[in-house]
Amino acid sequence: MCDAVQKLVDESKEEIAINLLKEKAAPELVSKATGLSMERVLELQAGLQEGSAD
Repeated sequence: MCDAVQKLVDESKEEIAINLLKEKAAPELVSKATGLSMERVLELQAGLQEGSAD
């Protein structure tokens, strides 16, 4: 059960990070606000940029 709860928490953090990045928040702020690593925030940001290239 703990693994399932942790997975939900991690997914929620990533959703929040994506929403902040869509609002043009600085990656440093997103990392600090969500507790995600800077590397992960930049990966999420790159994914958003790839998605908007269509």
